[in-house]
Amino acid sequence: MKLLVVEDDPLIGPAVKAVLENAGYTVVGPLRDATKAARVGARELPDLALVDVNLAGGENGLTLARRLWEDNGVPSLLMTGFDHHAEEARSFAMGLLRKPVMPDALVDAIGTIAEILGGLRPSAVPAALELFPSFVASVTALRARRTA
Repeated sequence: MKLLVVEDDPLIGPAVKAVLENAGYTVVGPLRDATKAARVGARELPDLALVDVNLAGGENGLTLARRLWEDNGVPSLLMTGFDHHAEEARSFAMGLLRKPVMPDALVDAIGTIAEILGGLRPSAVPAALELFPSFVASVTALRARRTA
């Protein structure tokens, strides 16, 4: 599974990358800039983008996640350390992962999303992960049509 990591914190981004690579995922990034992340996302077409909600400067993570989905069909998992329910993101993101997140919980959350993207019902949903059911259902249906 190829993941795009978009995180502007110079400590968190590389840590997320290291944890995910150690778990066997292919990681593009971390990228700190939404404009560059959109270009890389269009070129690389990852299976999932992990997008920080509050990016410094320019576009915010919500705008980027919408753009990745609408322009390239790349679903996103939003990450935030703030009490953000991302109501407006329910139509273009898989869910919300609350930071700080422990390495095991991060890997478990990505595993849950991988199961969903693979057409399976997740075996468990980590407490730090809030799924957006209506978008999850639409992504699952779209992927099923593409493989049929």
